Amino acid sequence: MRADALSGQARQTRLNARVSLSELAGLCGVDPSTVWRWEQGIRVPRGEAALRYAQALEVLARPQAQTDARP
Repeated sequence: MRADALSGQARQTRLNARVSLSELAGLCGVDPSTVWRWEQGIRVPRGEAALRYAQALEVLARPQAQTDARP
């Protein structure tokens, strides 16, 4: 997961799906600043939040997540 953060892939996945930092944080049950730290590679997700984050990114990476996104 840290490799995704350092490469910018996690952030790009979120942006491509047009999901805000706050929306993703809500799905993960954490503060938006926490997701920002994950995306920057400053912190590594752990525990239940890490599982929710990985699941959310997996869903957001699916092609339909990007086509179903809000305009």
